[in-house]
Amino acid sequence: MGGTLAHTQEKLAATAAEHGGLIWAIDALQPEGHGTLLYVLYEVLSGTPVSAIQLPQAQGQQLIEWLQPYQKLRYKVLATLSEGDSAIIAAMNSSWPDAPHQRCQAHFLSNLSEAVLPLDTKLRQQLKADLDGMPKVPEFSERPQGPGSEQQQDSLPFFFFFPICHET
Repeated sequence: MGGTLAHTQEKLAATAAEHGGLIWAIDALQPEGHGTLLYVLYEVLSGTPVSAIQLPQAQGQQLIEWLQPYQKLRYKVLATLSEGDSAIIAAMNSSWPDAPHQRCQAHFLSNLSEAVLPLDTKLRQQLKADLDGMPKVPEFSERPQGPGSEQQQDSLPFFFFFPICHET
């Protein structure tokens, strides 16, 4: 990965031309599940990974220094995107102060769901226990039919006999 490689530059230029600029994002990954983090800078609209740095933890000044070469690229930055880590947000705001920053929706929803999931599971289990004893609702085709007719008139929907007309 490298923001100065020719093919990466071509992707960034094409994306900037198509969308009027770039959206930068940083995601922190823990490949081993513990230890140092791998911070990846990528362009969102094209999905192009541009650079990565491995740090024991997010430290604002190190992230700002890492972003400097990409800050100098000639493309307009439409926005920045990251998880909620304050050091990452500060580094992105420092590098691209005119670009609005947004927290990654996937991270936000994931963090939100962590608190809700146990309650949702409990509610689902309670509803299942409460509703298990109820009889199944018959399908329209399973409803009893009158002798000699394919369907009883009262089993047909109301709107079948009284269509809505808009006459003026």
